[in-house]
Amino acid sequence: MIGIIQQVLLELLDQHGGNELKQRVLKAANVDPSINYRIDKNYSDDECLRLINAAVIETGLSETTVYQHYATAFLKKAQALFPRFFEIADDSEGFLLRQARIHAVMASGLKRQDERQHVNDKFTATSIEPGKVRVIYRSANGLCRLYQALAFEVAALYDDEIEFEEPCCMHQGAVHCEFLISWPNKRQEVACD
Repeated sequence: MIGIIQQVLLELLDQHGGNELKQRVLKAANVDPSINYRIDKNYSDDECLRLINAAVIETGLSETTVYQHYATAFLKKAQALFPRFFEIADDSEGFLLRQARIHAVMASGLKRQDERQHVNDKFTATSIEPGKVRVIYRSANGLCRLYQALAFEVAALYDDEIEFEEPCCMHQGAVHCEFLISWPNKRQEVACD
């Protein structure tokens, strides 16, 4: 997993609970407390999942709440590091349709082709019709709830309203997660034309 994921999580913990909380999470996750995650380096998926689980336990917050806070922090950091990603999208539908490519661009800094391909294969997004996008998420990490939190945060960033369905989920035995994201206001606009 690209280091920006862990980097943002540790920064968020430090902001909300200080270095003490961050160090407790690192210790609970069995991660070197002096680690400095880089955005151009790949790290163990298992290590990232341990950090997320430890953050949930050590903060006492629900996984959903941790993901919501994380999504806000991640988008703020992504806007600072990669403003062009947000400028080229007119709305959240345009952004979420490009998200798989944005993910691939972020992985392009990885040195090994197999690591880049692993990141690129995690998800795809396609337009079903105006105002409706299908996302297929294939990561063994099972972070579909995190993707959902990020999708809602992206929508809020563009002042859009979305509806989110998950007809199949890896946590329920499916081979991948499928998300159907709809923009109800857009569907109504199209129907009125």
